[in-house]
Amino acid sequence: MEHMLQYATKRIVELESLLLVDVTETIWPAEVGIVYGQVENAGDLPAHHQRRLKHHINRMWLEKMPVPAIVTAARSLAAAMEEYA
Repeated sequence: MEHMLQYATKRIVELESLLLVDVTETIWPAEVGIVYGQVENAGDLPAHHQRRLKHHINRMWLEKMPVPAIVTAARSLAAAMEEYA
């Protein structure tokens, strides 16, 4: 049982590092701003979460995801970040 707990903890830390990347202050493309503007309450998030959200929006944009899918994913991500703000 302890082995499973260690594995689960390690996996959570790995996933958290993917979600909570350390993002420095940067200038984002206009497309990121357009999608970010469609995410309700994004501006209420702490600055570090706002930068992370923009980072993820930018990655999805670069991966050529459809804009509606990016907006949906960004809203979901922002809601999750709100819980850990």
